[in-house]
Parts: sequence; C-alpha cells; structure tokens
Amino acid sequence: MEERFQRGELVTLREYRTAAEPLGRILFVTPTGDRVEIAWRGEPGQAERVTEEPTVNLRRVHESEMSPERR
Repeated sequence: MEERFQRGELVTLREYRTAAEPLGRILFVTPTGDRVEIAWRGEPGQAERVTEEPTVNLRRVHESEMSPERR
C-alpha cells in the first residue's frame, strides 16, 4: 500500500512523463485521502490554478526530477 499524500508535497499527473508535465503542490487532503486540492505552477506572471484531483491520478515528483529552470 502506498503512503498517503501529504500537504505540501510536489506532484504531477500520472499521464505525463515529459519535462512539460504540470507541477503542483498539495494544499489540502480529504480525510479519506482519496482526493487532494492542488495549486498548479503556472508560467512566470500567471496566477496559480487550483484544482481538486483524485489521488489515483497523481504521482509524487522528487526535486531531483525537476530541471533547474523549473525549481
């Protein structure tokens, strides 16, 4: 069984496996742990977009996976 997602973790959608993948930080985890609210990083100057996603669609992103310009 995979560890539950936690507030503040860096995540992306499982369907993306490229450098262009969307990156977001978890803002809120439901009590059941099956859904999270995420603030997605936008391009510089753009507002963050916040969505609610099922956790089965997400994967954690380790800082080492990020390119220097996306850190």
